[in-house]
Amino acid sequence: GVPCLGSDALSLSLTLDKAYTSDLARVAGVNALTYRSYRRADDVDESDLPGDFPLFVKPRREGSSMGLSPASKVGNASELRSQVEHIAATYEQDALVEPFVEGGGEFTVAVVGNDPPEALPVLQRAVEAETRIGLHALEHRGALERDWTHELGGTLAPALEDELQEQAVCVYEKLRCKDFARADFRIDDDGTPWFLEINPLPTFKPGDTFAIVAELMNREYEDFLAGVLQNGFERLGV
Repeated sequence: GVPCLGSDALSLSLTLDKAYTSDLARVAGVNALTYRSYRRADDVDESDLPGDFPLFVKPRREGSSMGLSPASKVGNASELRSQVEHIAATYEQDALVEPFVEGGGEFTVAVVGNDPPEALPVLQRAVEAETRIGLHALEHRGALERDWTHELGGTLAPALEDELQEQAVCVYEKLRCKDFARADFRIDDDGTPWFLEINPLPTFKPGDTFAIVAELMNREYEDFLAGVLQNGFERLGV
């Protein structure tokens, strides 16, 4: 076959399915959220929810914040069924429902390289002030024109950064990611990090995660990216 940088088809498929990703992360010893997967609103059993309200509803197999909006955070069974029905009808797939983690902020960890992979400095993400949903997810869905109010929740203490980096590498290796990826986490009121998802096809556009990390590391972005790609070429033997 043709040599390719980044993760292979199996890893790309597994990471796209948020339920499988969560299961594998849990096996790797990472704090992964309990979830339920519903194909129809009628499948929702109020006696067997993944946690207390508020809950968070998203497509089971989508990326790039598809299906996320302020309505993704639901506060009661009626809102839950409505959002499950919306996801099922719009995306023709299951809706994944998880507890909505809040209290200590949202963070993302870039991971690069192989044998061993390296977790880079952790970045904190802004959350929308009213819903507490990650602002990047709301903006990514074409809502840039809206005047969102945002804030940062929690503090990135050194011990927390170490834990997030360790968990990000664990997921990266368990899902057999290659060369580069980005893992997202939220922190609860007790300071416990909870894994959300890992993206093996992260953007490299200026101003986004990898560019900000390069700046934090006092690296020119072009040189930083060249190093990331060179590691991939070495893995491929080209």
